Amino acid sequence: MNQKSSLTQKTKKELVVEILRDAIVSGELEPGERLLQEELAERFQVSPTPIREAIQQLVAEGVLSHSPYKGVQVAEVKLQDMQEVYLIRSVLEGLATKLAVPNLKISDVQHLHSLQAEMEVKASNGELAAMRKLNQEFHMLIYGSASAPELYKIIRNLWAKSPWDTLYVLPGRPMMAIEEHRLIMSAIDKGDAESAGQSMETHIERGIRVLADYLKANE
Repeated sequence: MNQKSSLTQKTKKELVVEILRDAIVSGELEPGERLLQEELAERFQVSPTPIREAIQQLVAEGVLSHSPYKGVQVAEVKLQDMQEVYLIRSVLEGLATKLAVPNLKISDVQHLHSLQAEMEVKASNGELAAMRKLNQEFHMLIYGSASAPELYKIIRNLWAKSPWDTLYVLPGRPMMAIEEHRLIMSAIDKGDAESAGQSMETHIERGIRVLADYLKANE
């Protein structure tokens, strides 16, 4: 295989990895859902090879799981594992927010306010699937502005490993998250990177803490 062909194949694999990871984060693919290579190849209009390589990478990352009996599935995560993932997320996402604040353009901040306003409407109307996608865009806009590509990559992978979304599980959690976002935005508006980072860290920590309390109360 020549170098050009190899580069093209690698690009296709990376594209499939990105699409699958986004589908898991957005809730389009749910924990335990089975993935068939043939269907994915047809869906993405690529040969089986990049599909197979993408699945191998995501299995190695723990985003997907594979067994002889169940095949390839979106990984199902236990609460204990989730608590560790959220703890790591809180630290890294707080750091990314702190780094992002000095880099956010006026247009970025305006877009964040727009996303926040849309989320408030969706939460009020009970449109949680739509709110989830807006929430993802809100967070990734901030983290993507940190000028720390490796940090951004790690955070995106951790999001794919934490498919339990507290917005769906907990009564009243959507509006709680909205209030926490307002604190983050207030700090961003003031250009207070330290406070914004701390507010983001608290936001992530509170999500898993409330989820854990809810699950234990309903055992």
